[in-house]
Amino acid sequence: MADIEKLLSAYKEELDNMEIPEDMEARMRESLNKVPARRRTGGLRKAAVIVAAMLLIGYNFDALAYYGRKFIGYDNVMRGTLKELDELGMGQIIDKSYEFENGVKVTLDGIMMDDNNLIVYYTIYAPQGNVEEVYSNLRISMEGFFGNKYNYSGQGEISEDGKEMKWIVEFDKPKLYERKLKFNLELTGGGMEIGTIEFKIDRSKAMGHTLSIPINAKLEIGQRKIEIEELLATPISTVIKGQIQSIIELGMDYIKGESFKLDSINLALIADGKEVGTLESSIGSSLKGVRFEMRYDAIPRDTRRIDIKLVSLSVFESLNETFKLDKGKENDNIRILDREIIINDVYESEGNTYLEITTYEDLVLSNIKLIMDGVEVEPERTIPGEYEKMEEVEMDSSNNVIRHARIKYTRTIEFIGTGENLELKIERIKLNREYDKIIYTYEEK
Repeated sequence: MADIEKLLSAYKEELDNMEIPEDMEARMRESLNKVPARRRTGGLRKAAVIVAAMLLIGYNFDALAYYGRKFIGYDNVMRGTLKELDELGMGQIIDKSYEFENGVKVTLDGIMMDDNNLIVYYTIYAPQGNVEEVYSNLRISMEGFFGNKYNYSGQGEISEDGKEMKWIVEFDKPKLYERKLKFNLELTGGGMEIGTIEFKIDRSKAMGHTLSIPINAKLEIGQRKIEIEELLATPISTVIKGQIQSIIELGMDYIKGESFKLDSINLALIADGKEVGTLESSIGSSLKGVRFEMRYDAIPRDTRRIDIKLVSLSVFESLNETFKLDKGKENDNIRILDREIIINDVYESEGNTYLEITTYEDLVLSNIKLIMDGVEVEPERTIPGEYEKMEEVEMDSSNNVIRHARIKYTRTIEFIGTGENLELKIERIKLNREYDKIIYTYEEK
């Protein structure tokens, strides 16, 4: 009860400080005039219930921006979370346009913003009914102070008459010092024209504070470690951030002539047993090292438990290691990271050398050479062989039996020429690994 009283007290102070738009009275009067007269029995009680329900929403929304305005015409483009926020009236109306000389007009209808995202709603209007062609020739970008450019992804829908296209684009959140942004437009096809729509960010209409959960889970891949650092949940989306390599590790790899590259990582975000939709993922390097982000839809407001499941990941590893080979079937197997390469046979045929190996399917030898009497020879071709399904059994932390199906793949690699002294040089491998296990759990007590 004390917590609820504190919450209500905090919202009372917030509502007391809220500034009502100048056109609020006129808009309300216009709306009320359209409503037929009726008895209002119990109206105050219903209003009180609605206000109480809003105060108990899991996220702390800063305010109901623009008091019920919504972005019209975007219903089929919005994902579920954005629809809910739109119905609540969240967002900042911009309503600014740029018209090109050929009559094409781009209108920046509005934005939504929180600690993870800047959501942009814009419309392309082509009076000639060729909006799809116009879109293919249109380039957009969001520019901030000092020429900062923000990454984005989005989706759109074309109207039936082909004249209009509605787009929702999700940009990285602007820097804290950004007050004004430029929505840049570049239209080509029959010449090039550049336009700009400038607008101010009203941060009082930004939605919600971030729920930050430290994770600090480390994943071991051979001698390497990937760290999943934190989860950031906002009303619009949920982001999981992590580090692949620190700047020091990058420097050490450079000195040693080695490299390690995360090709992909698949993390499932589960809220109360239901998987949250994945929006996008990214991997990038900076002065902080190599980092990754995975972006998901918003976690439902009444969520009690969050699980993060590592589904799979794929990495490239540079090795530059050599292994002595003897002709015939009496060769030691090769260990690479935590994987084994079974050397089945090394033989000659019609003036060429053949190497038959077996590995699990998740290990790809992306760059190898056979050194024959000191001369490096690249593979001529790979001859496919047999697949064998294997089953591995392990116990989880609760002593439950978990069975994993894995595939072994046998193939033969052909090299042109022969030699007496043979060495296999492995320069680079790709490791695809399936995990399908929970690596982190957060539960509200």
